[in-house]
Amino acid sequence: MIISCKCGIQFEVNKSEIPKEGRNVQCGICNATWFQKPYDKIDKKSSENVSPHYIANFFLFFIVLISFAGIMETFKEDLLYNFSELDVYYKFIDTLAEKIFVELRSLFNTFGI
Repeated sequence: MIISCKCGIQFEVNKSEIPKEGRNVQCGICNATWFQKPYDKIDKKSSENVSPHYIANFFLFFIVLISFAGIMETFKEDLLYNFSELDVYYKFIDTLAEKIFVELRSLFNTFGI
């Protein structure tokens, strides 16, 4: 079975090392100690201590989004030829890009760059 320390390190231990009533264990990395119960008796509160990786998930989403936009731009002519309704998407992207460039020009002019 795998047990986890609050520092995020996970350890694999034999089920036989954790008796029915549980026992104290110590992290070999940060030296934290806690009372470990067998998995059958772990309550939901202890499993909720796992922190989600919001930054990693956002970065992954951003990479997928940029990749999708890159593919759409790379195959623009072929996609428009086969799917003429994508013209709305490309007009939206062109308008959005123009607005961004206008705002950037304004910002650069403000700072004298």
